Amino acid sequence: MNNDFLSDYRQAAEVHRQVRQWAQKNIKPGQTLTEIAEGIEDSVRALTGHNGLEEGDYMHGGIAFPTGLNINHCAAHYSPNAGNKMVLDQGDVMKIDFGVHVNGRIVDSAWTQTWDPKYDNLLAAVKDATNTGVRV
Repeated sequence: MNNDFLSDYRQAAEVHRQVRQWAQKNIKPGQTLTEIAEGIEDSVRALTGHNGLEEGDYMHGGIAFPTGLNINHCAAHYSPNAGNKMVLDQGDVMKIDFGVHVNGRIVDSAWTQTWDPKYDNLLAAVKDATNTGVRV
């Protein structure tokens, strides 16, 4: 493997780590899905240094795919369009999925957040299942 290949992945991973930590701390009930998606995507653009405004810039780095913000019964692949008025509620379960790319090298992950303690057992079970799958 060449150094550029690994360097691109490391940069994408570091951007993803920083944005994921920011999102996990800052996503709160009362925000619109559009606000949440824009916060994640603007952070990715800022940290990769590729805002996508110049022709072809998006090819070098930035958002790998539209941010997925999936609430309750919506399992995956829901991205709010501009102007979406849907608001995150205290009792919602939200699955967040976003990706970062640097020169086409994609790093992504998804996680679930809740704000109601009644879902603590659900989150623990999901974490255990994920760790079991990785271990196996």
